[in-house]
Amino acid sequence: MNEREDMQGQLTLSLTDEQGEIVLQISRKNRIVKAGRLLVAQLFAGISGGSPPSKVTHMAVGTDKTAATDDQTQLGAEVARNPITDVTFTEFDDNSGGSTTRRVKATLKAIFDFNDANAAQPLQEAGIFTASTSGVMYNRVVFDPVTKTKAFKLTMMWEITF
Repeated sequence: MNEREDMQGQLTLSLTDEQGEIVLQISRKNRIVKAGRLLVAQLFAGISGGSPPSKVTHMAVGTDKTAATDDQTQLGAEVARNPITDVTFTEFDDNSGGSTTRRVKATLKAIFDFNDANAAQPLQEAGIFTASTSGVMYNRVVFDPVTKTKAFKLTMMWEITF
């Protein structure tokens, strides 16, 4: 039996106009930060400092374009945070590395509607969190500038592979 234990994540964000047409779509791989790896370990064990750990519940966007680092615990310049609305799980065969490994992909979705996350500066970062404010940041990604105004809805689909 072959195993791969590396967690991987990729964000696909879509900007949609009022007619439902996708006007921009970007996909970027993220960095799972140290706090996120610790969160997964705590969820596995069922403990976090003597109490049960929290699952991820929200996605946030911000304007900081600084590269993600392992020790980050928050976005650089958060603009908005919305609840994760959908979670699905998919099993698949990963044939990379010369052998086949059965993996699981969790796909999480959050929507920033027309009146959400409209910032004076372009959005350039995103992360997944365990709370509506503060909480543990699981991961962070930096992407090309996205100008979000009330004319657009932003949909974020995050795939995390285990």
